[in-house]
Amino acid sequence: MSKQTKERTSARTEEPPIIPPRFQHHAAIGLLILSLVIFFREPIFGGKVFLGADNIASNSFATFLSDAKQEGVFPLWNPYIFCGMPAYGSLSVSGDRYFDLSSTILGLTTRIAAFVLNNQSAGWVIFYYMVFAVGMYLLAWSKLQSKIAATLTSFATTFSTFIIIWIMAGHNTKIAVIALFPFIFYTIERLRDRFQWSLALLLAVLLHFSFLPSHVQMIFYMYLAVGLYFVFFLIRSLVKKEDWKGLVRTGVVFVGATAIAFCMDADKYLSVLEYNPHSIRGSGPIAQVIGEAGKSTGGGLDYDYATSWSWGVGEAFTVFIPSLYGFGKVEYRGPLTNNQPQDLFLYFGPQPWTDAPQYMGIVVLVLAMIGFWRHRHDPFVQYIAILIVFSVLVAFGKELPLVYDLMYNYVPMFNKFRVPSMILVLVQIMIPLLAGYGIASLIAQGKEYLSAKEEKRWKIVVGSLAALFILSIVARGVFIGIYEMLFPPSEVSAILAQKGYHPRIVGDLYNYIAGLVATDFTVAFGVLLLSFGSIYFWLRRSMKLTTMVVLLGFAVLIDLWRVNTGPMDPQEKGSQQSAFAAPDYVRAILDQEGMTGQQGLPKSPFRVLEFENGVPPYSNMLAYWRLQSAYGYQGAKMRRYQDLVDVAGLQNPLVWQMMNVKYIITDTPDSSRWLGLLYDGPNKKVYVNRSVLPRAFFVNRYEVGDGLDVLRKIASREFDARDVVYLSADPGVKIDPPLPGMEANFTEYGINHFVVDVKTYGTNLLFLSESYYPKGWKAFLNGSEILILRANYHFRAVIIPPGTHKLELKFEPTGFFLGKTLSLGANVIVLLAFGWLGWDSWRKRKS
Repeated sequence: MSKQTKERTSARTEEPPIIPPRFQHHAAIGLLILSLVIFFREPIFGGKVFLGADNIASNSFATFLSDAKQEGVFPLWNPYIFCGMPAYGSLSVSGDRYFDLSSTILGLTTRIAAFVLNNQSAGWVIFYYMVFAVGMYLLAWSKLQSKIAATLTSFATTFSTFIIIWIMAGHNTKIAVIALFPFIFYTIERLRDRFQWSLALLLAVLLHFSFLPSHVQMIFYMYLAVGLYFVFFLIRSLVKKEDWKGLVRTGVVFVGATAIAFCMDADKYLSVLEYNPHSIRGSGPIAQVIGEAGKSTGGGLDYDYATSWSWGVGEAFTVFIPSLYGFGKVEYRGPLTNNQPQDLFLYFGPQPWTDAPQYMGIVVLVLAMIGFWRHRHDPFVQYIAILIVFSVLVAFGKELPLVYDLMYNYVPMFNKFRVPSMILVLVQIMIPLLAGYGIASLIAQGKEYLSAKEEKRWKIVVGSLAALFILSIVARGVFIGIYEMLFPPSEVSAILAQKGYHPRIVGDLYNYIAGLVATDFTVAFGVLLLSFGSIYFWLRRSMKLTTMVVLLGFAVLIDLWRVNTGPMDPQEKGSQQSAFAAPDYVRAILDQEGMTGQQGLPKSPFRVLEFENGVPPYSNMLAYWRLQSAYGYQGAKMRRYQDLVDVAGLQNPLVWQMMNVKYIITDTPDSSRWLGLLYDGPNKKVYVNRSVLPRAFFVNRYEVGDGLDVLRKIASREFDARDVVYLSADPGVKIDPPLPGMEANFTEYGINHFVVDVKTYGTNLLFLSESYYPKGWKAFLNGSEILILRANYHFRAVIIPPGTHKLELKFEPTGFFLGKTLSLGANVIVLLAFGWLGWDSWRKRKS
């Protein structure tokens, strides 16, 4: 045997570790946390904040929550949007849940983390990213037994584009749920090997913590992944005739842990279950319910609305070339802005809009392909592959409805969710995990020298990448030309024009997008050359392992961070304060009502309605200044409210009267006889509704009517709101018309209650411009409960006998108060169980 042959077949000599083995896990985790600190250096060290649309939307309720705390109540009802709606049951806001002992501890931990990270606004979210990174490292290490592979897997997952941009868009509850996912998976795997009470209790607490952020769709996808895991391995065990008892036992434990976790969060989810049948996610539009239009949603979202964020089939290629469909939010520099930076949204795909593509890194993708191929017989790898394919097919939604429609029509709860592409979070997690298998296999391969055949293959790969990299630089126009063939300038320009860009500039924007695509090709070939070139030189013993890992990690970092920094736009802290400074048109209303500097509402409550380009904007900003809006922003508004808007419309003066709309805010002049100008600004105008009706007023009579007929009467303005009210059921009481001198004056208007002093001379019907919601609202007349009637489809009415009375309405939903008791009990039991296990372990060690 020749000397060269001996060298090629000999084992590689182990390199002495730079870091002692006992400190390597700590070093890996420290490196992951350091990478997040560097990436988020501006929020951490500069105090900057993210002002995405959802960040602003959630901060809009800061005043509301402050008032609830000052009033000493839990914010169960939100009077500031949609004429009032459940606040807690719709998962809009939450109060202090001191009865949930474990979540109180977690909340304290996140506040401490935010303090340490020097940012109360973003610090707690960054903390969850750190938790997620540690969890992914733990899960990857348990499967790969390679610290290098586990570190790169965790890094790639944490910085997957559509995971890291959640904090930028304000989707903070998503990471708070997903951060627990790898820990839950790791615990399930441990329980499969051996049952332990401590692990079972830990699983319950982890599930409880994942329930806390209340992002039900993310929770659903987590359970979908776990459910598919159990199904796959159970079928495999039966087919292979392997032991299935440990898997079934773990499944039973998981179900039990879910039940305990639900009890620990019972106040929240019993409130959700109460509200769901009355929301747009729990019942279909009235026209569909009665069979007039479309197909029934089966108690879920309308199909078109649910699938509006379907991932385009062509968009699947953005996992390779992120700018293929215009990227999303990009920093533009060009002739349109005199080469000054300006953020533009250049996405032109089938979704309404998106901040960024579903990018996971070209290096990570190729490593994932290697990992799958080399470990394709591994059961866990097979499960990952099935989960990825299934998730991608669901994400296509209406663009490729084969799988999505089955889910929408037959899987419980699924039709209550929108944004089919959101399921790709599972792909963003599993692709890097597959890449970890690829890295681990390459490291294992490196223990033996390359054969001549293998070395030849590697030379071809590295040489081809080098040639493509050079070609992408010297022949950049060729790649732009290919792009123009696939995406003709005329078609893309037409889409950009439809999105609001002036026809004269869309051509320049198209050229800018084409340039981004060409750059994507250059960077892709460059980072692949750096990655696989370094792997090749390490495999042929021309480079140390440490050097190879550093270069590979650097390539992954460049690949991901280059894309992730595109939508990242942290603002100075003062920008957040400026965003919530009352504009002139708001101050005009506050001054008119004498509300400037006051807490709460004026003595005579009123509502406002805002229009932009003729339609109400999706915004809750008015709530920050304690202005109650007849519209707002919430993904699960009340079904009856939406029916009223759909059929009768918000441009309807009769609707304004019933909604107690006193002020109209608009960006266009209006000479309607209904309106009188209060404020005339350059961008906004405020009109007073001359025909406004009080929040509570008496009517002459009632008729019985419900459903679409009443909505049509409202739409055509067939009746006078002060003359007649349409009740859903006949109370069987003769109503007297109101007489002069009768009064209905608000003396208290709290968050979960209000009080009206009433004076009548007969048996009268009092109309209340408040959303009707039967699960919790109770009316008391002089302390005795009376019936709340549903009036004019969406509002309330009560019957008042003659005399002077105190009418009080309180919101006391059963689900919340029952859930509080269950939550406290479950927390006490779990904490006592942990205490007993700790004591028992100490006792055994001592003896």
